[in-house]
Amino acid sequence: MIKIRIQNAAYNTDIRFPISEAALSEKLDEIYVLKNRESSQSVFVAEVCWPEEFSMLKNNFANLDELNYLGKRMESFDALEYDQFIIGVSKLEKPNVKALINLTFNLSHFTLCKDVSSYAKLGRAYILNTEGMVSAGDDDEAKYAAIGKKLIDRGFTQVTARGLLIYDPLDKPEEVYDGKTFPEYYYKNSLLNICAEYKGRKELLQLPDEELAIKKAIARLGKPYMEECSFKIASHNIESAEWVKRIEDIIKKEGIYEANAMVKSLDREEMDWDKLSAMVELAGVHKAANIAFLAENYDEFYFIQNVDTEEDVGRYLADNESEYNLALEMEDFFDFAGFGEHFAEEHDGRFINGGFVYFDGDNTLDKFLEDIETESDDITMGGM
Repeated sequence: MIKIRIQNAAYNTDIRFPISEAALSEKLDEIYVLKNRESSQSVFVAEVCWPEEFSMLKNNFANLDELNYLGKRMESFDALEYDQFIIGVSKLEKPNVKALINLTFNLSHFTLCKDVSSYAKLGRAYILNTEGMVSAGDDDEAKYAAIGKKLIDRGFTQVTARGLLIYDPLDKPEEVYDGKTFPEYYYKNSLLNICAEYKGRKELLQLPDEELAIKKAIARLGKPYMEECSFKIASHNIESAEWVKRIEDIIKKEGIYEANAMVKSLDREEMDWDKLSAMVELAGVHKAANIAFLAENYDEFYFIQNVDTEEDVGRYLADNESEYNLALEMEDFFDFAGFGEHFAEEHDGRFINGGFVYFDGDNTLDKFLEDIETESDDITMGGM
């Protein structure tokens, strides 16, 4: 979306936004920028590669975190929104990065019409852009034609290379970004979205994320200590109320960074939350690091749902696991309960959470659990 060349003394490097925090740090290392990476940094922009409409940044200092946020906003644009944005850039009174960010939230001020074959087309496009919708069954051409003609008569239209622009210069854009904390923006489909707050300032944390991104967000709140901030789950993509509550408790007791590291391990494409709960109970753990360790070894545990007796377990294994399959004529003579009991002993299995969970790793469960951290009930952080 954005590409610039930054310079420090005799050194320069190109950066494309949006960019990860790790990649951004590598870029700064290339030109020997040694400032504190946990806070926003401004660097000298030696060249603007694209878009060319950002030429106002050249030979000036620009905040890299602002540019990264702007790049994320621009990445969401469709073709029409991008054209609106580029046209809007030319209308800015003070074209800096803060103004560009605010512009991304004010595209409704710039209506672009690709089809100018009638007044009605102009009027409909204007209402759709400024109000966000028009009724599907609204075919009142005369109404929209009157709107389109009025816009032209008032001098609000002008021809541009990207279409006919409808723009009222007296309609001032809203300041959404105050130059301190970034407005709420859901850049990615996250497992967990957290509102971090300190003295009225708010930042959205989308977990899991890079730890440096979280540190920067907290710094933008006014450089508080982490335990001075409050953290509230704004939304989530977790199909388990139990796990939402568990994560809330971990943020409160251990802190946002520990919770983030754990959530990173939980962020699987297909997570069986009931199985994970059973794994945690089987292992007897509650610390974030230990839950993360279990999740990283998720495939070494198995969970059979809706069974509550050893016989149920034995029958399930015989019916579903090829190594335990029985010939049909043998089923009447087989001790399924005894087999299930033996299997549970051999695999450290237990009936938990409405099913049967067992460990099937290279070692015993006790040997496996030697790698977990010592559990304690100490509360180290606050904030929820």
